[in-house]
Amino acid sequence: MAKWTLRQQANFFDLLADLLTAGFSLKQALQSLKVFLPKNGLATVIAELETGQSFSQALRSKVTTNIYCQLVIAEKHGSVDQSVFQLGKYLKKRVQQREKLQSLLLYPVIILGLLLFLMIALKIWLAPEIAQFSVSMTGKDPFSYLIFVKFGGLVLLSLFILGVIHFFYWWKKQSIFGRHSWYSSLPIVGSLYRQYNCYYLTFNLGLLIESGLEFQQICGLLEHFDEKSLLYHLGRAFSERLARGEKLTLIMEHYPFIPSELALFFQKGRSKEEIGKDLLAYSKLAYQKLLEKSDHLLAWVQPLLFMVIAIVIICTYLALLLPLYSSLGGLYK
Repeated sequence: MAKWTLRQQANFFDLLADLLTAGFSLKQALQSLKVFLPKNGLATVIAELETGQSFSQALRSKVTTNIYCQLVIAEKHGSVDQSVFQLGKYLKKRVQQREKLQSLLLYPVIILGLLLFLMIALKIWLAPEIAQFSVSMTGKDPFSYLIFVKFGGLVLLSLFILGVIHFFYWWKKQSIFGRHSWYSSLPIVGSLYRQYNCYYLTFNLGLLIESGLEFQQICGLLEHFDEKSLLYHLGRAFSERLARGEKLTLIMEHYPFIPSELALFFQKGRSKEEIGKDLLAYSKLAYQKLLEKSDHLLAWVQPLLFMVIAIVIICTYLALLLPLYSSLGGLYK
C-alpha cells in the first residue's frame, strides 16, 4: 500500500487529536475520520484494528518510519493521545512551511523562466546581428571567446558528473550512522537536522523513561523496530556499548547527530521520573526552537534567489554588451 502524503498524514493526526480531545474513543474517532477523509483508505486501518493489530501496526504502511516508531513508543508508555496531538501539530506546521516555501519560490521561478526565455531569444536573434556587424566593421568575431567558455563549461560539467558518481558510490558504502553524521555536518541544514533530532529523541525518551523503563530496557525495545530506522541502530549500538561497561554520557558524545545537552539529563542522583519529566519539558522547547530555525531558513530563500537572478542578468548583459563595445571601439582605431 502507498504511504500517505505529508498533507494526508497531517490532516489525519490533526483531526484525530481533535476527536480524542473531545472524548471520542480511538475506534469512534477512526469511524468518523473514514467519512471526513475518504481518500485516506481508513477502512483497511479499522479492519486491521478489528483483527487485533495495534494502532501503530495498522498505520505502519501508511506513515513514515519515524512516525511509526513514535507511535510504538507511545503505545508502550500508554500515551497515544499525547503523541497523536504532537504529531498533528508538527505535521500541520510542516505542511504550512512547505506551502510557504512553494509560494516563496513561485515568483523567482517565474522570473528565472522569463529570463531564460530572454537569454535564448538574445542568443538566437541579437547575438548573430552583433557578430555580423562586428565582422563587417573590424573583421573579428566578438564572440570567439565563447569557444573557451564552452570548453570550460564542458570541463565543469564533466567534473560535476564525476563528483555525483563518486558521491553515490561513497553513499552506498556508508553505515546509517555515517549518513546521519553527514546530515549533521551539512552547512545550514545540518543545524536544522540536529535540532529535529533533539526534539524527536527527547520527546520519545521522555515518554519511555517516565513510564519506568531502564535505559537497557529502552535499548531492547528499540532493537525490535524496523532495521532501516535510526532508532533500531541506536538501540543496538547503545546496548552493546553499555554491556562493555561504557558510560552512557560518553556513548552519546560519540554520535554528532545526538544533541550534546541530552547527556546532561542522565547525570547521577536523579530519578527516572525526574529525568522523564525534564526530557518532555525540554522537548517542547526543542520543538519551538526547531520551528524558529526552519522559519528563519525559509526567510532567506527568496533573497538568495533574487541575488542569483541579479547575477544572471548582469552576466547576460556583459556577455552581449562587452563584444558590442569592443566592436564600436575598433571603429575609432
